[in-house]
Amino acid sequence: MKYLKPKNIEEAIGFIKEYSEFYLFCGGTDLALKVKNSSIDCVIDISLLSELDFITKTDSMIKIGALSTISTILEDENISKYLPILKSASSEFASHQIRNIATIGGNIANDSPVADMIAPLLVLDASVTLIGFNGERTIALADLFDGFKSLTLENEIIASINISLKEHEYYYRKVGVRAKLNISKLSLAMIKSADGFCLSGASVNPYTMRFSNLEELLNRGKFSNDEILDALSKDISPSGSYRSTKEYRTQVMLNMIKEALRGFKSE
Repeated sequence: MKYLKPKNIEEAIGFIKEYSEFYLFCGGTDLALKVKNSSIDCVIDISLLSELDFITKTDSMIKIGALSTISTILEDENISKYLPILKSASSEFASHQIRNIATIGGNIANDSPVADMIAPLLVLDASVTLIGFNGERTIALADLFDGFKSLTLENEIIASINISLKEHEYYYRKVGVRAKLNISKLSLAMIKSADGFCLSGASVNPYTMRFSNLEELLNRGKFSNDEILDALSKDISPSGSYRSTKEYRTQVMLNMIKEALRGFKSE
């Protein structure tokens, strides 16, 4: 296996074009375990691509470079002010040491059902800008995922995550066996804005997605507990594991949704 460390995006794209099978590597908190037993052609270490390490704000949008660490997101003033749900998710992400090296792009690209950052980004209607040897394109974050550990990347690098700013209330809660270094049993990310409710969560589907049936129900304005449970059963398909059962995850998710609804101003 070859180890390559490009100095800029152009060189990284050249390596991607040269090798048909590769892993992109930066913080390595997820990838290190994969590489150990892999027969992949090469590892491309993109940690020197400083042009992908930034957080910028305009009047209408915040852009987060894919190499921004979770600690950087947690400490950024604009994130705290305009996107507090991301600060909440970052504060419960692993440990201080891991937050210092884990990147938001890596958390997305690993596409784990238990990823902490994807659900909050989905309810914020985030998009991602991708760069490859065929150029640059921007797509909805939701369109990046098409199955368990399966992305629609076309030999591309995630360059940035783009979030349009709008007034909203939010709820975020992560449930696990301990407060720190915790892999979630499940989590719920939920916002309410002038556009209505948006919901998503981790550890309840093969990959993280929006809860479209629940959104449709809640945005109608009138609903019962039975209707919430029915819509929830269409939006999630949790598996049983050593961390928790399907029944536990469903019941706790229902409880969190009801807790969130009680907390929003108009509910």
